[in-house]
Amino acid sequence: MTDESLKAQEDPVLLPPDETTRRPRREVIGALLLMSVAAAFIFQALRMPFKDPAWEWYTAPNIFPLAMAVCLGLCAVFVAVRGIFEWRANPAAVEPLNIADSARRWGMGRFLGGVAMIGVLIFLLGKLSFYVLAPGSILVFGLVFRSDPWPKAIRASVIAAIFIVVFLHLISRIFGIVFP
Repeated sequence: MTDESLKAQEDPVLLPPDETTRRPRREVIGALLLMSVAAAFIFQALRMPFKDPAWEWYTAPNIFPLAMAVCLGLCAVFVAVRGIFEWRANPAAVEPLNIADSARRWGMGRFLGGVAMIGVLIFLLGKLSFYVLAPGSILVFGLVFRSDPWPKAIRASVIAAIFIVVFLHLISRIFGIVFP
């Protein structure tokens, strides 16, 4: 194998695929998901009282999450409206729905692998030392979801894992925070 063929095999992969055309259906569905997330955050932020003897309404701890959730919801509404207008203006641009092919092109395998790894990490939390689990998860995620060639991905993952261990150690020493 030549150097060029090796380089071609290790070229970065963009996930999800880089597409220059907007997809109205994708925008509407994504906007609906973002609106549901925003609604959940707004609901939780409004459950906390705005007034307490310890703070005034403008210093309530739920002001910032509420403002961010409202901004997220408004942006999602804008994207949904834009997607609906594009969909109605050009119905031919909306291709037939093929969930399996779309999921494969989007990278659903890697996404589900990531969800499974997060589940394993949550399961192991408290069973393994946090100083082993944190850098281990960074190494695994950095290598599984790499976009660089292997040597660069390994180097970047190891550097990030070392940084996290040092950072966690410093935080625990300076602030006395005990990690799980």
